[in-house]
Amino acid sequence: MKKQIVSTKSKEIKHSEGRPTKYIPEVIYPKIEEYITSCGREQTSLPSIEGLALHLNVNPDTLYEWANKYPEFSDAIKKILTKQKKQLMDDGMYGGKEVNPAMAIFLLKVNHGLKENEGLQQTNIQIIVSRGEDETN
Repeated sequence: MKKQIVSTKSKEIKHSEGRPTKYIPEVIYPKIEEYITSCGREQTSLPSIEGLALHLNVNPDTLYEWANKYPEFSDAIKKILTKQKKQLMDDGMYGGKEVNPAMAIFLLKVNHGLKENEGLQQTNIQIIVSRGEDETN
């Protein structure tokens, strides 16, 4: 019969799956802020879930699980996605010296419901200009 050795050195709380969680708010949240400030156009780094996962040394799926389980973590994820969206819009619009018209059209479609017509329709409009009775020609 084999004996099972149980270590008493580890005081980490284990999940029912047996692995300790890396979700420790006092460690995670400063690292999230550190990650967010490390991203931006000047740093040539777009904030992303995958980038945060690498920064925290966890799988991206773990971040989604934490977001479902912890509302405050969900807010942090939304902040990253919002910063990503803003950076993409700003860089797309003003990435060069001039406005990118294709990006402007895309943003108008996505964010403001702009729709392009499939074809041009010709409409004939007759405009009648009448002159007052006292005007002569």
